[in-house]
Amino acid sequence: MRFNKLRSIKVASLILLIALVCFFVFRNTLLRHYTDKYVSAYSSQYKTNIQVKQCAFVGLKTIAVTGICIAPSETDSLLYIGDIKAGISLWGLLKGHIRFTNLEIENASLHIIKKSEKNNFSFLMKNKVKEKQDTLSLSDASDYGSLANSIINTMFDVIPSSVQFKNVSIQLNTDSLSVRLHTPQLIIDEDNFQAQFTSEEDSIKNTWQAKGIINKDNNTAQLKLFSKDTAVMFPLLKNKYKLSMGCDTMFLSLAASDYSNGVLTLTGKARLNNLQANHWRISPKNVVIKECAVNYSVSIGNNYFQIDSATNVRLNSIDIHPFAKYVLSPSQQLSLKVTIPESNAQDFFESLPTGLFTNLEGIKTQGKLAYQLYFSIDSDLPDSLQFSSALSKKDFKILLYGNTDLRKINGDFIYTAYEKEKAVRTFSVGEGNPNYAALDNISIFLKNAIMTSEDGNFYGHSGFNENMFRKSIAENYKQKRFVRGGSTISMQLVKNVFLRRNKTIARKVEEALIVWLIESNRLVSKSRMYEVYLNIIELGPNVYGVGEAARFYFNKSASQLTLEESIFIAMIVPRPKWFKYNFDEQGKLKPSTADFYNVIAGHFVKRGLITEDEKAALLPEIELAGIARNYIIKKDTTLLKEEKQLDVPEGYEY
Repeated sequence: MRFNKLRSIKVASLILLIALVCFFVFRNTLLRHYTDKYVSAYSSQYKTNIQVKQCAFVGLKTIAVTGICIAPSETDSLLYIGDIKAGISLWGLLKGHIRFTNLEIENASLHIIKKSEKNNFSFLMKNKVKEKQDTLSLSDASDYGSLANSIINTMFDVIPSSVQFKNVSIQLNTDSLSVRLHTPQLIIDEDNFQAQFTSEEDSIKNTWQAKGIINKDNNTAQLKLFSKDTAVMFPLLKNKYKLSMGCDTMFLSLAASDYSNGVLTLTGKARLNNLQANHWRISPKNVVIKECAVNYSVSIGNNYFQIDSATNVRLNSIDIHPFAKYVLSPSQQLSLKVTIPESNAQDFFESLPTGLFTNLEGIKTQGKLAYQLYFSIDSDLPDSLQFSSALSKKDFKILLYGNTDLRKINGDFIYTAYEKEKAVRTFSVGEGNPNYAALDNISIFLKNAIMTSEDGNFYGHSGFNENMFRKSIAENYKQKRFVRGGSTISMQLVKNVFLRRNKTIARKVEEALIVWLIESNRLVSKSRMYEVYLNIIELGPNVYGVGEAARFYFNKSASQLTLEESIFIAMIVPRPKWFKYNFDEQGKLKPSTADFYNVIAGHFVKRGLITEDEKAALLPEIELAGIARNYIIKKDTTLLKEEKQLDVPEGYEY
């Protein structure tokens, strides 16, 4: 028995030796055979021209390939590689995996073209529709934690211990874009990584230096990207997203990855120094953040992605603790929590990105501030949405106002109205304006009608109505479009007086901060805020304030407005220039306006402003007596001719 076993081992060893000798003798012939076979097969499958000039073994386990070219018919070449040398792990081959121990690529270029109806890469997608659909269906049912862990492990597993790229470039050309990324040299030597990149985008050139560490033994990595001369500008963002973004230094690390109980946890750090960004949706000015550092902890489960509460964001001088969880099934659920622990108020304001909050730049404060935000929504139960936001203070005091004195609305001031970010009219807000209406000289019906429709709890909140905001988000989510706003009168006032009408993220945040400063520090009384609001609000084509509106619609003062007239003016606040579409061809209010009249009248009864009998007798009937009557659309051709001769304000769509 023992003799037979030894004999079998000897026979197997002899066969293996013969196989190795045959492989060594015929390895180049076999390599060329299989190369030609696969080149022919892929050329036929993708209907493209694939060429490999030469391939051969150098030594026992190194393959050298020259002259690789992939060129789709009737278009420019997609890929060219001058020389490749790749060392193959024999141990990996024995396990059924192709793993490179070292990789050298020299003189390579990837040129992607997409112009009009032609491109040089769509052939790769042909005959792949079903495969793509299958992939999507599998992805939908994937265990995301397991999938992410597999990707992380594979990435570190396939990276050779030694890599050297020389003169490698990637170029993208479209009808409106030309981008080229070139590296004269990229080296990975054991754990160390270093490279130089040059990007050229529409004549703008940037040179980057990159250094890092890749540790394959414990799946950790570090990357530092910087430029000695100018800021590192990120390519493609400007042309595709109209976003200019760059920084002096970028650092990213993966410190650890742990997969247990179906959950992958990734921890590491990221840092950006002197981040600069410009986009019309963010701010009309350049936004600058001197330092932003993140210690992150991210978890990926079978059906969710999560930013763990251990994550800390350092924004200039303040710490921010975020938590976010996005669940994909059985319903989509998003939870978000942001906490800024108690910190010096001055650090808080000085840490705000430059260029985002123009009015507050230069402000000096003392005391402490802390912030908490909570948001949660379930796609199947949008009405159960939860939202809360609170900026709390301790011994807080404003020592010096910044670019804007937020108390200016306590007295007379000059107001400029904007439309589509352009100034359309400037006028005085105060007794010097003949159309100005003091709060006591405004009809009680008008004051209450506008407050009821725009912000019924104005005197009861401190600038923000969270319940109204929750309902607004839920309704907009259900409708999949913006159908309802959540702004209070305080927010509308701040937007009109201190901010332009540009719809940016920065404007909304600055609006909230200014409202908080005014309301929580009682810089302006509620009555004064409402009085100013009523005197600057847009109420028609080139009509601002209730004083002008009373003259424009009814040729009377704001104090003389009736119940019906007051409700009408309140009704048109959301879309003042469209007021004429509330009337029929005979110049009467349409029946559809009755619902609004009924709702407002119901609130008036509850407040004791009118009786039930007066509510029952109320009809949506008004008689326009001012210039506004000339704007009403009527079928009478004589009146239509007269209307066409009216001096319609610029920007008003007739």
